[in-house]
This record gives sequence, structure tokens and C-alpha cells, in this order.
Amino acid sequence: MKPGAAELRWTQALMREVAQEERAGLGLRPTDPLDPYALAEEHGIAVYTLEGLQGFDMDSAALHHFRVSSSSSWSAALVPLGTARVIVENESHIPVRRRSNIAHELGHFLLEHSFDGVILGEDHKRQFNPEQEKQAKFMAGELLVPLAAAQRMAYDGWDNARVAAAYMVSEQFAQMQMKGQRVRAQRAAQKYGFSSSGGRPRR
Repeated sequence: MKPGAAELRWTQALMREVAQEERAGLGLRPTDPLDPYALAEEHGIAVYTLEGLQGFDMDSAALHHFRVSSSSSWSAALVPLGTARVIVENESHIPVRRRSNIAHELGHFLLEHSFDGVILGEDHKRQFNPEQEKQAKFMAGELLVPLAAAQRMAYDGWDNARVAAAYMVSEQFAQMQMKGQRVRAQRAAQKYGFSSSGGRPRR
């Protein structure tokens, strides 16, 4: 992580550089899928489910609220414990969403976003300002489906389902990461006369 990250102006290029460094630190190639739980462990960030918090005397009514009554309204939170950080996640969500939730919280951590005592509230945006949310979303994308991978898959003509299966994300997440690269691949195909599904010149 860059020193003094909290004071940096986070451009997409700089955020992408941080994501690349984090992936490389796990021994991943640019096109390898990333396990966000492994990255959390690398940084000493414990990940707890809501069920797991029962061992810390979490109220049963609160557990029911977040897992059943309002399970769709809350995904995960980065929680300060002194100088340490932990992530609490909503295990009622499907695995691909849980992976993106963890990556999002790691985005906040890696970008050193400041926050005042986090409570497991319903609206995550209350904890971070819109710009920080946007940045964390971008970081999650670069951690899970980085630019190099998206470029390759766009030129090879991968659809959302194939991207989602390879990188263990939702098809919606795959579309978010692939949209821009598909446009670029299509423009290159039109300009240089090759097929975006295979990279071979059209005859």
C-alpha cells in the first residue's frame, strides 16, 4: 500500500496499481482469480459471519433482522477494533455476492478510508461518503476481475456467464467489469479488421 494513502488523490490508475500489487503479493498472475478471504488473511483481517458473532453476545433479534428481515439491505462492514480491523459479513447472501462484499470492504481498507465507529447499520453509505463508495467499488472490480483479464476476455469474446464462472463473481459483476473493454474490443475490430471473438484478421 502507498504511504500516506489517506491523503492521496485516488485516480483509477493509482487504485489499479494498488490492486495489482495486492494480487501480486498473493502470487497471482494478472489473469488469475483472487480469493478475497485469502487477501483479508494476508492483511490480518479476521472475517466473521453474523452467526459467528453470537459467540460475542450478539442479540438474537439483531441477528434475525440482518439475516432474515432485512437480509438484502446489508452486506458487510469493515469494523475497527482498536488499531485492528475486522470484517463482518452477511452469510445469508450467495457465495458470489459474499466474495464481492469482502472485496468491497477490502477496497475501503486498502484505500485507508477514514470512518467513525462502524455500527452494523442498514445503509452502508452512512458509513462512507459516496466518493469512497465509488472507489471501493472500483477496487473490488480490479481485485476480482482486473483490467488485464477483462481485456483478454473481451478480445476473446467471452460472455458474462463464462467470465462469472471463471472469476467466481455474479454475471452482473462480470458485466460491470467487461462493458468498457468490450466496447474497446469492438472498436479495435472495426478499425483493424479482426474478430473480437478470436483476434484473427477478417478476410
